[in-house]
Formats: sequence, structure tokens, C-alpha cells
Amino acid sequence: MVDLVANMLQRARFLLRVVLFGVSLCFLALLNIAHGLILLLLTWKAKHMNNVAAWGRVLARFMSFTGTEVVLDGREHLEADRSCIFVSNHQSSLDLLAMLAIWPRNTVAVAKQSIILAPIFGQAVYLNGTILINRKDGAGARQQLNSAFKEMVPRKERIWFFPEGTRNRSSNDMLPFKKGAFYMAIENQVPIVPIVFSSMSDFYSRSDMRWDSGSIRLRALPAVPTAGLSRDDLSELMRTVSNQMLDTLAELNGN
Repeated sequence: MVDLVANMLQRARFLLRVVLFGVSLCFLALLNIAHGLILLLLTWKAKHMNNVAAWGRVLARFMSFTGTEVVLDGREHLEADRSCIFVSNHQSSLDLLAMLAIWPRNTVAVAKQSIILAPIFGQAVYLNGTILINRKDGAGARQQLNSAFKEMVPRKERIWFFPEGTRNRSSNDMLPFKKGAFYMAIENQVPIVPIVFSSMSDFYSRSDMRWDSGSIRLRALPAVPTAGLSRDDLSELMRTVSNQMLDTLAELNGN
């Protein structure tokens, strides 16, 4: 009986926090849309990549009251005044909360085009300056990203990638990296800044409907330079970044 009650309370706590997270995201999206409309009236430009940097911290502060804290080490590596490519591991939906909490200024994400059809969220994503690509057209997507990033580099703007390409359910390992982010870094001679998310399995499990109080730890690592590298160095660059991130993941997880 005690176990049954404990299980029911765990599920209820999970559902409550999921609802609070969803409502908070919806509220954040509406704020972004309102901000975009105000910008449109004042400047005739509704899209601005720093919308999310401002409002994301509001969301993180609100979620901290539910017992989910975001702790960042190495913030100085996120705030350096230069263009770069951020790469991070990807484990669960909670990555979004951690990303929003630390989102660097002058940074955009990459998302599939179909997200624009999602009510409220799609419009907010568009107004944040997110680069929307057609994943079914790999060559076209790469060309679109390369073209967009070449224009961003002189303005010291950045892009955030999940090089694994999808969520990885393992908390102590990473999936093989896709080449795109690393190719772009070499092509534009900009550094790669790795960002590592700790495991969240000790307090969060979607399959078990468990979301206890806990901390999401992130660590931004020093930039990995690409100056002087060519396409021949692509594999070695990917190995270097992957090994650094795996070592940091093990350290954050206490392994």
C-alpha cells in the first residue's frame, strides 16, 4: 500500500511539473510573439535572435521554484565576443529548459521547417531568428546553413547544433556526430565551443514518469580552434571535440 501511494505521488508530481513546464513554454512563446510585434511596429523588423536570450532566463527562474535548477560552469566561454559554433549533447526534453536558461546572446538554433506549423511555438521560433531547414533535402539544407552562416560571421553571431542529430537516451555516452557543424566551422574558420549537459537520470525519467527536484549541470568548454584547418582535418576535429565532451560528461556524472 505504501509503495502504491508513493508511486501515485511520483506520477502526480511528474504530471504537475510537465504541465507547469508546458504552460511556461507557452507563456514564453506568447511573450516572444508580443515582443516581435512591438519590434515590428517600432523598427519594421519583427525577427530578433536575442528574444530568446532575454525571456529564456525568465522561464528558468520560474522553473527553479518547482525544484529544477540549472547550474552552468564556464560561462565565459559562451560570452566571448566572436562568432563560433556551439555543439552540445542531447538527452531529453529538459535540455530545452537548460538551453533557454543559459542561451548566449547573438545565437540562433536550427530547426526543421515543419515546426512553423505548430501554433504559438512555431511563430515564436520563427521570430527568434531560428534557421528553418528542410531535413529531407540534405544538400539544400547544407547550402542554406552555409549561406546563412557566412553572413553571420562578420556580425559575430553564432549557431547552436546538436551534432548527435537526435536525442540520445544514454546518460553516459554520446551518439556518433554528424559532420555538418564541423564542416561549417572549418569552412568559415571559426572555433567550436562544446557544451556538455550532465545526466538527468537521477531525478528525471519520462518512461518512469519521474521528475524529482534536482539540478541540470552544464559545462561550457574552451573553444576548439579551426584556424588553418581544411576538410582533410574534419575527422580529427570531430574526434577531438567528441573526446573532450565524453571526458567532461563522465566528470559531471561522477564516473
